[in-house]
Amino acid sequence: MNDFANFEFDVDAIVQPRSTVPPENWRILRRLHIPERFNNPRGGTIKRGLVLDVESTGLSLENDDVIQLAMLAFDYEVESGRITDVHKDQAFDALREPAIPISEEASIITGITNDMVAGQKIDASKVDHIVEQSDLIIAHNARFDRAMVERHWDCFSKKPWTCTYDSIDWLHEGFAAGKLDYIGMQFGWFYEGHRALIDCEACLALLAQTLPSSNRRVLDVARQAAQESKYLVCAVGAPFDEKNTLKERGYRWRPDGLPNGKVWWTMCSNPDAEVAWLKSDVYRFDKEIPVQEVTALTQFSDRIWDF
Repeated sequence: MNDFANFEFDVDAIVQPRSTVPPENWRILRRLHIPERFNNPRGGTIKRGLVLDVESTGLSLENDDVIQLAMLAFDYEVESGRITDVHKDQAFDALREPAIPISEEASIITGITNDMVAGQKIDASKVDHIVEQSDLIIAHNARFDRAMVERHWDCFSKKPWTCTYDSIDWLHEGFAAGKLDYIGMQFGWFYEGHRALIDCEACLALLAQTLPSSNRRVLDVARQAAQESKYLVCAVGAPFDEKNTLKERGYRWRPDGLPNGKVWWTMCSNPDAEVAWLKSDVYRFDKEIPVQEVTALTQFSDRIWDF
């Protein structure tokens, strides 16, 4: 539990004592409201995190563009992993006219129309200032958000990133899906999603929670993931007949037309074992296989393909 969290409550405080339905048969959701302070400082080292979210013209990393950027800064105690202050007064939320029209589907999802973004620009100096003050950038699906923002604002490439979607095994923690709104409902809150700043608040609330299986704070797990190097392994020229074998192993296809594309790839923590598996089970002969170390400074960025 946090010292202050207006969305946390006890079911017994809501269900009347005389109710014929016992408390364990209720699930009650409360509208998400982020406090300005989650926990009182306990004398530890304080660092600043930055939750980020973007909305875009569509869902394609290759073809779509940013239409909204939101950022919400917060302080956390390194030793305890507890979030302390939320800098709501410094929250950033701005629209941007994209290079291509907003798709009808994206407008339905976000409520943002082409008329709303016409002529809108995002002040790069304000973005730089906020990012410069942060020690770690966090997004829910950073694989999409980081690639999008680095195309427009170089400051994002200079900071370490982590991801609340990618860094946590949500299935093993007891969640059927990793979507932000679904996870929030399991923790007891709801919100109107798909607007960037509201999604930032939901991600921040998630960071303050304790996972039900591992009993670790979400922020702790996400920070640990950022501190661990991973390795990009590319199965260049893998036989076509082995595509199902690669899929079952968790490899993804990078399309032709992208830098170092037309290749099956994976991210792993033990590249030697992965290369050995490729040689024995996919190529079946000794072959030089590209391996690149990926740290929090490059993870989720398109820059990992610059080799």
